[in-house]
Amino acid sequence: MTSDDEILARLSTADLTAFATALESGWIATSSPEKLFRTYAGEDAASLKQWLRNITPAVFNASQVARMLRAVGAGRAREQILAPDLVVSGPDVPGVPTADTHSVVQSLFQEATSEVVLAGYAFYNGQALFERLHEHWTRNPSLKVMFHVDVPRRHGDTASADSIITKYRDDFRARHWPWQPVPELYFDPRALESDSKTRASLHAKIVVIDRRKLLLTSANFTEAAQQKNIELGVLCSLPYLAERVCSYFEGLRKSGQVRRFL
Repeated sequence: MTSDDEILARLSTADLTAFATALESGWIATSSPEKLFRTYAGEDAASLKQWLRNITPAVFNASQVARMLRAVGAGRAREQILAPDLVVSGPDVPGVPTADTHSVVQSLFQEATSEVVLAGYAFYNGQALFERLHEHWTRNPSLKVMFHVDVPRRHGDTASADSIITKYRDDFRARHWPWQPVPELYFDPRALESDSKTRASLHAKIVVIDRRKLLLTSANFTEAAQQKNIELGVLCSLPYLAERVCSYFEGLRKSGQVRRFL
């Protein structure tokens, strides 16, 4: 039997709301038979009745308890709306609800009204992945689009940093974004250090729209990563977290720790 301290956590939101209505209407009280409590708590009916006995009348009356239960239910409903969704690339698994990485990314692009902040480590055939974003931007010219990318110095490459940047920029325009307007493009200059001990990568993979919705994922911006590989991510509608991620990249830009090159 569930302890009376745990009973509210075990009730579904629907049963919690129904129980609150029953209390408000006087359909159930501490003196009611246990079988009435089974409607809301099933085999935990005794625990629910004991919880009600403990909290009334010394602490709250029935109306006050009902209001508290409705507040708990409302809080749960909000948590369910804001709870992260699992976003997956790869095979489906029966019984595990997930969202598809490629579909989520494309949907986010379409939802954006003011800003898209994107970070990615690897890109391949980006033209296919970003075509919808380009079309959406064309229809919404006030949209601000910022990409943060890794511009690497490959092992053994002794070319100048400027030449590596120029080659990456030209390749990006040819393969990934052949349209106008062009996103603001930023890179981490440490990726071009000649000394491998001080070299670093911009390895984050995120999409944030309007500083209100965030996708954090292991998937690169390649067709394989977003549609075939086994990749995991989370999508959340938590504005404070989306804002924090955007503020982090904004701080990197303002401090010069990432630099614009397109």
